[in-house]
Amino acid sequence: MNSARKPGQADLGTGLVAYPVEGIGATLLILAAALSNYFDSNGRRGVSLPLYFAAALSIAGLILTAKAAPIMLSLASPQNAAAIERAFNEFFVWGLYLRGIVDTLAFIALVWALSNLHRRAG
Repeated sequence: MNSARKPGQADLGTGLVAYPVEGIGATLLILAAALSNYFDSNGRRGVSLPLYFAAALSIAGLILTAKAAPIMLSLASPQNAAAIERAFNEFFVWGLYLRGIVDTLAFIALVWALSNLHRRAG
């Protein structure tokens, strides 16, 4: 088995499948939780708002990923140093900073929803 890689070849491997499945799957689960809570006859109002925030933020995270992922995937082919630096700088803005903030806020909203759910059940 030859483990040598061509210059510029991205080392994503199974990540090309796993990352989209995780991102889309998590968003679908959050949307399912929000819809389930919406149609729940018990009316857990303290849970609705944070779930809706989490759903909106998760969708925003997917949109930002759609902008950030092609930037990083463009590095699969050999490029000059200036193009690589520009791609990394652009990815840091879209992928790390903006998407990171949105995903962190979605996580906080989910913890808030779980906290309210626990409080109402207890």
